[in-house]
Amino acid sequence: MSYGNQSGGYGQPPENGGYGSPDKGSSGYGSTGGYGSPGGYGPAGGYDSAGGYGPGGYGSGGYGPGGEYGPGGYDPYGNHGGYGPPPQRGNNGMAIAALVMGIVGLFSCGLPSIVGVVLGHISMGQIKRTGEEGRGMAVAGLALSYFGVVCWLGLALLWLVLVGTLGGAALVSGA
Repeated sequence: MSYGNQSGGYGQPPENGGYGSPDKGSSGYGSTGGYGSPGGYGPAGGYDSAGGYGPGGYGSGGYGPGGEYGPGGYDPYGNHGGYGPPPQRGNNGMAIAALVMGIVGLFSCGLPSIVGVVLGHISMGQIKRTGEEGRGMAVAGLALSYFGVVCWLGLALLWLVLVGTLGGAALVSGA
């Protein structure tokens, strides 16, 4: 079967007819007939003979045994030359402290809640300026701290009202 004189492609068609027509005395699998040179895809040694990837071919520049990164191209120390995921930014320490103070302030006399409000606002400014992580913790610390301040002020006001009412009633009945 012939398709005429076509230019381009993978070289000249074999004289034996191409696929499935081995030479006499040959099994077809190990024969040197077929397209291109018997060695594979072009000259040995890399991309092309004019330069390309160099004399050792693609991948011979420091990744094999004896290369820059040892066997297999793996650097066990994690020096990837700028590739890979970016380094993780840590959480803002003041945001963590604001959250802790907000939680502690709910169960104590309310002074840690005031400290939590101050730390929360400072940490929000730092996070906005530096791009650190921890904004959610700062917001949660602020919310808990404000809630703690409001609750403790409410309890203090309630105590004053009760003491004032009971104290005033004692003065009236004892006079």
